[in-house]
Amino acid sequence: MKTELSPFGLHGKIVFFIVHLFFSFLAFKPAHAQLSLNLLLTPELRNAQILRVSDFNITGSGSVSRLFDLTITNNSGSPLNAFLRFEFLSDHFPNTPIVVAISQPFPISPGSQIFTYPDITRNGNVVYDAEALDELTEVILKTSRLPTGTYTFNLSIFDTRQPNAPQASQQQTLTISNPTTLDLISPGAPVGGSECFAQFGLLPQFKWDSNADRFLISVCEALPTNSSPEDVMQNEPRLQRLVQRGSDFFGSPSFLYPPGGLPLEYGKTYYWQVQATLDVPSGEVRLPSEIWCFQISAIGDPGTEIMLQQLLSLLNSGDFEALFREGGPLHGFRLTGAAALNGRRMNLSELLNFLRSRSVRIVSTQVEP
Repeated sequence: MKTELSPFGLHGKIVFFIVHLFFSFLAFKPAHAQLSLNLLLTPELRNAQILRVSDFNITGSGSVSRLFDLTITNNSGSPLNAFLRFEFLSDHFPNTPIVVAISQPFPISPGSQIFTYPDITRNGNVVYDAEALDELTEVILKTSRLPTGTYTFNLSIFDTRQPNAPQASQQQTLTISNPTTLDLISPGAPVGGSECFAQFGLLPQFKWDSNADRFLISVCEALPTNSSPEDVMQNEPRLQRLVQRGSDFFGSPSFLYPPGGLPLEYGKTYYWQVQATLDVPSGEVRLPSEIWCFQISAIGDPGTEIMLQQLLSLLNSGDFEALFREGGPLHGFRLTGAAALNGRRMNLSELLNFLRSRSVRIVSTQVEP
């Protein structure tokens, strides 16, 4: 079934496309011996990874993106009237174009002129395959993405005196792979879990899994005044750095906290987040990860070592010391000073003050994996 719509109203249901782009261009082929018009297509999409419905200006009320520059050259030596035919095809529906758009006739003076996507579609007529578009739109509405596959744009120019014989053609192919995975791996754990795991050392290595290529990583200190993870990430970052696949890391994404950054501090808790940055014709968009947290273990801080010795003295008992002796379940382990009282975390200083101000007797111990 074919349906007419003018201009480009056919995409009204599409939310956005996330794409990896690879371009292939066909050589110009004259339709007849006396070639009068030819085309040169220069894509503005070369680095784009996302296409939004607003880029196509479906409603006619937005600011449409250029998408490409089309140079049309008139070699005839005299003015000509021409029109353009635009086709959108998908390997999901190989037998028929999903969209065919035909521009209004326009004059071409001798020499070269540049046209853009808005010029081509302005006041033109659009024919589309309703069944193919409905099937494609159903997938897009479920996933908010154009399905993975190969999509092709064809452009042809016609002399109005020979409306059935294209003077020249260009083709642009887009291979869409949906780079949307973004999962944090270490250090720490998702905020809201059981706890923010301890990180030993002041230079943690951040790791995550993603099929995107460019990321913004942010690390912020959690302050007592913060009310939510999002609020923490609004604090002045201890670290904020843009990292790129192929230069800052190879293979799985990772980033080592730089010695020259604002130093992290023993005993403090930090939140971190990664945002994948993706190019679009109008600039870039960012896809955020979860927010994770970790605590820098106090072990290694000279002042902490003294307090740990004081803690051991306060906890001095046969039952407790037996845990750390050879053959005990915690042999080879060291105290971190992290503790919780009725579910509330206590730092080492608070724990020492608590034990000094109260008479505490160890009744039993239990080692959990």
